[in-house]
Amino acid sequence: MPDVKEKRLPRWPLRLILSLVLVLEVFLVVMLSVEGGADKIPMIVSSVGLLVFCVLTWRGIPWSRWLLVAFLVWRVAQIGIDVGSHFDPGDHRIAGTLILVMLYVVAGLLVASPLGRSGMRAAT
Repeated sequence: MPDVKEKRLPRWPLRLILSLVLVLEVFLVVMLSVEGGADKIPMIVSSVGLLVFCVLTWRGIPWSRWLLVAFLVWRVAQIGIDVGSHFDPGDHRIAGTLILVMLYVVAGLLVASPLGRSGMRAAT
């Protein structure tokens, strides 16, 4: 058997993006709870789900990353529905919304990648 050194994959990109999602979701939960209204309930539920599964993924729970990816996809779908129904083609909020969607997509890709697996090692 060849002597292959193993090292852990760097976890900082995953932890950075999870931190950004956590901060954003805490802000959204506070903002949505202040606004109130029954139409905000799905957004609050997805925010709480994102918070819970971000923390579980950070802690290295193996099954939590796929549920986090599902909640990230749900959030991107919610944003797409809101953009389609509330924004005009020349709306000034489109650029910020695209940056937000990009954050969620990058988070989903990092969580679904080998970085998202707990204890993943790379052979060198």
